[in-house]
Amino acid sequence: MKRSGAIAMGCMLSVALCGTAEAGEIVTSSAAAMDLASLQPFVPLSNDAVLSSDEIAALGKQDRIDILPASAAADPMRPEPTNSPAANVINSLNYNLQHIDVSEYGDYSFDTFWDQAKSVKWDILALYGGITVFGIKNWDWGSSGYHFESEGWFGTDTKYGGMDKLGHAYTGYLVSQYFTQRIAHSVDDPANAAITGALLGMGFQTYIEFFDGFAGEHGFSYEDLIADGIGAGFSFLRNTVPGLADKLDYRMEYWGASEYHDWGPATDYDGQRYLLALKLAGFEKLEDTPLRYVELQAGYFTEGYTDQTRAAGVEPTRNPYVAIGLNLNELLGEVPDVRNTMPGEAANTLFTYWQPPYTYAATAYHN
Repeated sequence: MKRSGAIAMGCMLSVALCGTAEAGEIVTSSAAAMDLASLQPFVPLSNDAVLSSDEIAALGKQDRIDILPASAAADPMRPEPTNSPAANVINSLNYNLQHIDVSEYGDYSFDTFWDQAKSVKWDILALYGGITVFGIKNWDWGSSGYHFESEGWFGTDTKYGGMDKLGHAYTGYLVSQYFTQRIAHSVDDPANAAITGALLGMGFQTYIEFFDGFAGEHGFSYEDLIADGIGAGFSFLRNTVPGLADKLDYRMEYWGASEYHDWGPATDYDGQRYLLALKLAGFEKLEDTPLRYVELQAGYFTEGYTDQTRAAGVEPTRNPYVAIGLNLNELLGEVPDVRNTMPGEAANTLFTYWQPPYTYAATAYHN
């Protein structure tokens, strides 16, 4: 339903930084910095030396330390408060835009969930409060007795041709990603943040589905709830499966206003498309070739599946497609002076979850 896009457009999430390993930046597996001078009994290198790949491999084989690029081990530092409120806001925003590794997970308990959820209690209250007010005003919550509604999936006779289901999966994914990174930025140990983030994302979506049962126009839809779970599950997998985030993005694109719709990227299903982008830069054999700038995309969009286009007599069509696109984040990484700034971090986040038009060649386009 249209609610999914409205929620999705309000979430800002974090993405990964990258870096190189230089002398003076060697770290142990516990992420404690170690100067090369302390390695002199073992390795006769100066602090000005740059470690080659062969030297890194040789050091790793000594079983005395684990060699990692500094950027791979060091998460962003939480900013210290200053006397300037404006500086505090900017520093906090910059910190939260930076990605924290949340791939570690293990023993999990209710206490773990509770402690991590408490660290983002204001985010939870804001999202739940905002969606409650929005649902009452715009989705007719409370307008009927509780009822269920079977909406189908991608059939020709469904209300939105399946676009609403992809929107629910996208929103479940996006909200889960948001909570995951917010937890990682708020606690001392981000282990298991991917679990808590996915649970919070699914809980938020379930809250919406439950109260849709009191809306005369909607009703509780188990198809919507399954789609929400797919999105939350993909968030967990993307955060914990090694290399998956480097290879696969789930994005939304909004094509723009038409003669039937005003500009409305959050609610205009006829103007949206959802896609999976396979990034060739995530494959080791291609990461140093020109193919690292290439993506292979598979997506879906519809036309004629809204009240406005039906009234105008537009023929309903369902349009799967494949495309070859540009990896905009890989291009952005070629300009580190821009990439490693707050606007660069924001752009990198945006391109992870939003597909800009005209950046790919596809087998099907909107009319």
